[in-house]
Amino acid sequence: MHDPDDFIPDALEETPEASTVKNLNRRDWLKMSSLGALAAAGGGAGMYYYSQMPLLNFDGRYARATNYHPPVIHSLVMIANQIVDKPYKWGGGHQQLFDNGFDCSGSISHILYRTGLLTRPLNSKGFATYGMPGAGRYVSIFVKPGSHVFMSVCGLRFDTSGTQTGEGPRWRSTARSSAGFTNRHPNGL
Repeated sequence: MHDPDDFIPDALEETPEASTVKNLNRRDWLKMSSLGALAAAGGGAGMYYYSQMPLLNFDGRYARATNYHPPVIHSLVMIANQIVDKPYKWGGGHQQLFDNGFDCSGSISHILYRTGLLTRPLNSKGFATYGMPGAGRYVSIFVKPGSHVFMSVCGLRFDTSGTQTGEGPRWRSTARSSAGFTNRHPNGL
């Protein structure tokens, strides 16, 4: 049996990807290895980014699911791509489904609602009890109740926080710390 800690560089110990690798059972580990899903995907020089399942294709702006992903992941990614580059708007996405801007929980709510994985918008406190606890196989939602929420889909992060103040929802290939975040996932994903 493998020890997941052997495959996690110290620099990524507290990232969402590390928690995913630690939660894999032997069968999932073998599936990932055979699909080549453990790969370097650039978060910085010498940094490795671990995926839950086959990686999404990413062109620096939009993500694309592959033939290895189930249909629900294709839908989720397509819907997320539709709000890429919308501005950050505090409270955006909570009062109306199609808003002109989104905050962190509003963007994740919008994506999950339109994918059929959520019945109403949630704020970051609401996401603390959403779905199932722990990392998902395809989707992991990281929640710091009352503060922030972001999502990792097949190793690619969808987040409103980035390098510039006011950035809205975007796909990001760089890892971020998950210290202080609770890990949740949609049932079955």
